[in-house]
Amino acid sequence: MATILTNCVFMTMINPPAWFKTLDHVFTAVYTFEAVIKVASRGFCLGKFSFLRDPWNWLDVLVILSACVEEFVYLGISPIFRILKIIPLIPGLKKTVRDLAQSVKRLAGVIGLMVFCLIFFALIGQQLFMGALMNKCVMWTLATNSGNTEFDFNEFKINQSNHYYLPGECYALRCGNSSDAGRCPEGFTCLRAGSNPNYGYTSFDSFGWSLLSMIRLMSKDFWENLVHLLLRAAGKFAVILFVVLVFPGCFCVLSLAVAVVAMACSEAGVSEATDREEEFSRIVAVLKRREEEEDGREACRAALSEDQENNMEGVDEKQRTCPPCWFVFANFLLKWNCCGCWRWLKQRLYAFVTNPFFDLGIVVCIVLNTVFMSLDHYPMTEKFWQILVEANLVFSAIFAAEMVLKLVAMDPYGYFQVGWNIFDSILVVLSLLELFFVVDCPFLILRVLRLARWWPSLHMLMKVVWRSLSALRYLTLLLFITIFLFSVVGMEMFHDGYGRNFCKISLDRQLPRRHMADFFHAVLVVIQAVGGTWVEAMWDCMEVSGETTCLLFFMMLLPIANLLVLYLFLTLLLSSFDHPASPEEKEKNNLHIALNRIRSAVRTLLGKKTPINPEHTEHMGKTHINPEHTAVDSKDHLALTVVTSDQTGSKVKTLTIANTAKMPEKEQEKKKHPEDDDRGNRPEDCCSDKCLRCCPFLDIDTSRGSGRIWSNFRRACFCIVRHKCFDNFIILIILLSSATLVFEDIHLHHRPVLQTVVQRVEQVTTILFLMEMLLKWIAFGLKKYFSNGWCWLDFLVLQVSLVSQAAAMIGYTDLERVSLRALGPWRALSRFQGPKVVVQTLVRSVSSVFSVLPVVLVVWLIFCVCGMDFFGGRFYFCFNETSGEIFSRNMVNNKSECFDLVMQNYSEVLWKNQKLNYDNVGSGFLSLLHLAASAYSPNIINSAVDARMVESQPIYESNPYMHLYFICFFIFGCFFTFILFIGVIINRLQRIPIFMTAEEQKVMKRLVMKPQKPVPRPQNQFQARLFDLVTLRWFGVFMATVICLNMVVLMMETDDQSMEMEIILYWFHFLFIILFLVEFILKIVGLRRHYFTDGWNILDFVVLIVSIMGIFLSDIMWIYSLPVPLFLVLRMLRVLRVLSIFRYAQGTRKLLLSLVMSFPALFNIGIVLVIITFSSSVFGMLTFGFVKREAMIDDIFNFETFVSSVLCVFTISTSASWGGLLRPLLNWPPDCDPLMEHPGFPVIGNCSYPPLAIAFFVSHLFLCFLLLVHLYIAVVMETLGSDDDEQLSEDDLQMFHNTWREFDPEASQVIQYSQLSDFCDALQDPLRIPKPNSVRLIHMDLPLLPGDRIRCVDVLLALASQVVGDSEKMNALKAKMEERFNPSKVSCEPISSTLQRKQEVVAATVIQKAYRKHVLQDGDAQETTGVSVDAGGH
Repeated sequence: MATILTNCVFMTMINPPAWFKTLDHVFTAVYTFEAVIKVASRGFCLGKFSFLRDPWNWLDVLVILSACVEEFVYLGISPIFRILKIIPLIPGLKKTVRDLAQSVKRLAGVIGLMVFCLIFFALIGQQLFMGALMNKCVMWTLATNSGNTEFDFNEFKINQSNHYYLPGECYALRCGNSSDAGRCPEGFTCLRAGSNPNYGYTSFDSFGWSLLSMIRLMSKDFWENLVHLLLRAAGKFAVILFVVLVFPGCFCVLSLAVAVVAMACSEAGVSEATDREEEFSRIVAVLKRREEEEDGREACRAALSEDQENNMEGVDEKQRTCPPCWFVFANFLLKWNCCGCWRWLKQRLYAFVTNPFFDLGIVVCIVLNTVFMSLDHYPMTEKFWQILVEANLVFSAIFAAEMVLKLVAMDPYGYFQVGWNIFDSILVVLSLLELFFVVDCPFLILRVLRLARWWPSLHMLMKVVWRSLSALRYLTLLLFITIFLFSVVGMEMFHDGYGRNFCKISLDRQLPRRHMADFFHAVLVVIQAVGGTWVEAMWDCMEVSGETTCLLFFMMLLPIANLLVLYLFLTLLLSSFDHPASPEEKEKNNLHIALNRIRSAVRTLLGKKTPINPEHTEHMGKTHINPEHTAVDSKDHLALTVVTSDQTGSKVKTLTIANTAKMPEKEQEKKKHPEDDDRGNRPEDCCSDKCLRCCPFLDIDTSRGSGRIWSNFRRACFCIVRHKCFDNFIILIILLSSATLVFEDIHLHHRPVLQTVVQRVEQVTTILFLMEMLLKWIAFGLKKYFSNGWCWLDFLVLQVSLVSQAAAMIGYTDLERVSLRALGPWRALSRFQGPKVVVQTLVRSVSSVFSVLPVVLVVWLIFCVCGMDFFGGRFYFCFNETSGEIFSRNMVNNKSECFDLVMQNYSEVLWKNQKLNYDNVGSGFLSLLHLAASAYSPNIINSAVDARMVESQPIYESNPYMHLYFICFFIFGCFFTFILFIGVIINRLQRIPIFMTAEEQKVMKRLVMKPQKPVPRPQNQFQARLFDLVTLRWFGVFMATVICLNMVVLMMETDDQSMEMEIILYWFHFLFIILFLVEFILKIVGLRRHYFTDGWNILDFVVLIVSIMGIFLSDIMWIYSLPVPLFLVLRMLRVLRVLSIFRYAQGTRKLLLSLVMSFPALFNIGIVLVIITFSSSVFGMLTFGFVKREAMIDDIFNFETFVSSVLCVFTISTSASWGGLLRPLLNWPPDCDPLMEHPGFPVIGNCSYPPLAIAFFVSHLFLCFLLLVHLYIAVVMETLGSDDDEQLSEDDLQMFHNTWREFDPEASQVIQYSQLSDFCDALQDPLRIPKPNSVRLIHMDLPLLPGDRIRCVDVLLALASQVVGDSEKMNALKAKMEERFNPSKVSCEPISSTLQRKQEVVAATVIQKAYRKHVLQDGDAQETTGVSVDAGGH
């Protein structure tokens, strides 16, 4: 181990010393000596435990061979094997690697699905966007050079100086020729010229680059840039179509992968627990055996135990593993018991420091100290800074006094036995050092972690962190080894390329920020790749070191590292929240005791001495009158509420539940669903009891006069609002009102007719919603109406609409575009049961999330305070607004020199600050949110790395080790807190039904479990033969092979292919169409009308028609500029037929079945997500339509129109660089002009309201985060909760019974064994065993009755076991089968079985062969004897 670690240290050197070569030979010699010793001790390969029989020993061979080979040819692979040698040296790592290997085996089916999806989407992207990204805006000078015969137009359009560039961009502006694509500025035209963006590596011109783009989209790394390029080059329609296909498909595959890894983690945890139980049982058995052997020494043990009880110090010393001298030292210096007065003082101080109110005071001081540390900001006045310094002195003195008091009261020996005291003593020492040396120590904010002692949620988070470092140390260590391995390999392979060719990727002749020229930056690149940011580093690597090696490096890094991170995440998630709370956690701590005492004191002062419910004390000794006006004994009710002195609250809760269980089920349902109880009944009272007591005139007698008329009118309104047509009408009005919001963009004022129509529709819908509210007020009453949250939403949206209409009528335009009108579509959620269930589940999840949100905020506060100390006021820079460049240090060194330039009338010079910074706690939280949601934020990280001192100009990578701050935040502030979030959500969802209604569950079960009726074989002989042909499995495999060949031909297409290649591919496509047409003819003849009963056949038919139409109409579509690629995409839908191959893989089939079962849940969550996206898009369009264009806000991504707003909101939903969209919304004068006029628009200014923008982005991010988490949980829980075995439905059993009746017309419950093969072939799936089936039937080992007969139940059980498997459900299924199919209870005992009969037949055959051979040998011997006798006679 020491040799390997030393070797690893030397691997991190870029330019090792000259003697390193000799040292490397020494390392090789050590590894060789180790291998020789192993071979000598274990043997080479012959024995069971020999050297080569252990696969880990192959690493030794590879290390030695690679070292020998690299003496002649440098390969760079030797470090890989040397680092991997760490794994076999640690047994826990070996077991972890085996578990990962098993999970990879289970991932085989999902990996196949993932590869298929990537290929499918890559082909779609290739057909849609081939060559589109080479379109650029080129200067149009054709008219001026029309007479120049020497003018070379191709060279002109390739010349980069003739292209149009946006300010600050290094790539030319992309454009397109479709109506919805990007436009070029005046004087430029859109032409295909030059290369693709990002060094030419971002394109769809061939299948390889298209596949790389799909991997980039699936990993969501810088995908918004790719979508932005495609939007400008190909238009919104094609990109939206592409994104709608890609993202759901990638989500389904990734969710299945997460589910499979979760299953592997759970099974690994179960196996580990089983191993521990077995080990524990073995230990217990050994101990029992030893106890039995030591029965004679029991008396001695008893005497020894008495001596130990009398001398506790001796016990403590024997329990310790320390040497005796340590206890002498501890008793002399760490236990202070000098005199009686000192012991008296210790007792008094111990009672003081253990008092609950002492802990309460410490908690208050910790909170106040945290608040004062959070008040730090930049810029700050001298007086305020002095206040913070004095507060720091006070709190330092308080915590130092606390430590001194505890040291005196508990002695140092007892004080340092508590971990929290050690932690606090370290912080006290740091605070004292800060005072003496006048050095800022931001780590004092860690004192807030002491709250975990009294805060269970924070304690849980710290347990998760500790568990990952202790219980999962091997998995964590394996992840670190992987990062180290790829960092060393990357540095070894690519540092020469970066050193020679960095000028290709850097205009300022400096290494880029993400490079692998040294070990530290290589580690940063690998960590960023693990976090999901890899594509830009890969582009730089491919440009300087070659495409092949860099692609192999990153394509190996991504799956391995992501699998390890996912495995670690799921293992922590499944293990950290399954353990019950410890006894210490269940007991109330001192803080709870102090708060309870304060609460009791306040209650005593207020005169509330007995905790009895006042509502029930009024009814003591009286008869309780229920709403039905029937007398009920009050004793039953008093027993549920009165708490006696010896009765706890838990017992009262138990009594309440028990009494509720005694109630009739109908009454319980009425309590649970009061709205359902009102259906068909009379309306409730309009007002509550308090209103009736305050206003007695509201209590109207409804039995006569006007009261009766009012009652009848209410009943009529009640019937109206309860009618289904009324709900449908309201849904239609909601959709109509939502549709009008789409048209309210910034261009509506230029369309007066449309504006008038929208206004009239809004007025009509507002009146209708007002009438709906009045009808519900009358029908339900005000009490019930305002007790429903959905009604409150309707009421709020209606009031906003009324205010908007009133403002429009009086001409007050500022309130005419009220943004809260965007909540209107949310009213549709309550009208559909599925989305309503999802919203209810989200509300429950939000309550759980809010319970741990303070913990996350506390953890983030630690990083905020540290960030303010590290970076506060250091993100400023001197900026040239005209050129868009930052001044170098040689020109401007600090703020004073920048202002000197301003004073010299350089109006374009500004001293600016980054929009996302750490100048105060609020800005710090926003920066951390952007880091956590975007996974990588170059503006924040680059500014932190370049920062120097306060008010100093930043320098390129002046402090690169500040990356460690962000790495720590990603680990502790994102990874572990995300586990905490997901854990509480899963714990909440395990107790409630989620995402689907009961009706949807029944429908899905019927669809999945319903057997497909077999297609009858035709009577016509010709059709029957075609039927047999097309129903063969090999026919399906052949057609799947043809489809795969078609995919291969599509992969061969490129943008720059020759005319000959294009003709060859055309005829290949024509050949495939002929083959598919032949398939269609064969199937339509053989299957007849049943051809269209299969969904796959319908898909084939549609694709075939589209393909034929594409051949004949391609020229016409090209002439009229119709979308030809869409026909190609429709043709490619046939590729989905390849999915039918996966039905032969049982594991993959079950995964797909669980995915299908979760479709209703995904659909319901998707509807909620669509409505939230729609509402957020409308809100952004109404609020931020006129903001200044900068950063990511441009002519494509903006809030000016609904479609552009949807693109922005969709980008925010995926948390992809949403800071680029937020930064323009944070503009404030002078960064924007509040008085800017927009001609033709009533709005003035291009500024936004930053607090509203932040609230909008954060709320939408939070909702989308919850929905996406629930999407994954829906698939994962459905996969984990789905039965591992397939079920048999009633239709399957009935099908078996009907088929048996054909072979057993006399209903004797038995058939001949010779009929079994035909019978099993005649069955339908899933019980069918097609011919040839003799081998499988023999191995089923069916019992045989006399006369070679087989019972019905035995056959059914055997076939069912093939489907269901050996599980506990077979017992119930067996009883059900015997009850249904064996009513006569045939009592004949079997005399044999199919397997035994086969063995008897084989044995008889062998005996007969041996006997015949023996007979032949005897006959030959006799003939030989006879011949010899005859010869002797002659």
